[in-house]
Amino acid sequence: MLTKTDLQEIQKIVKHEVRSEIQRENAPINKNIRKIKTDLKIVINFFDREYLQLRARVERLEEHLKLPRLFSN
Repeated sequence: MLTKTDLQEIQKIVKHEVRSEIQRENAPINKNIRKIKTDLKIVINFFDREYLQLRARVERLEEHLKLPRLFSN
């Protein structure tokens, strides 16, 4: 017959094995998530930079043509 202590030790071992297995299974998923986050940052930075350049060009044109701004900041 198993004692309470034996059962607790078995429970600890099972928990450890389950956690290890979950971590092994999730490793590729976590790697993909990190890659997606990196790619997303790159895309956002690119479009942010493009937007700022385009905005500066429009402001320059408005100024040169003495046009009123349609939208204020």
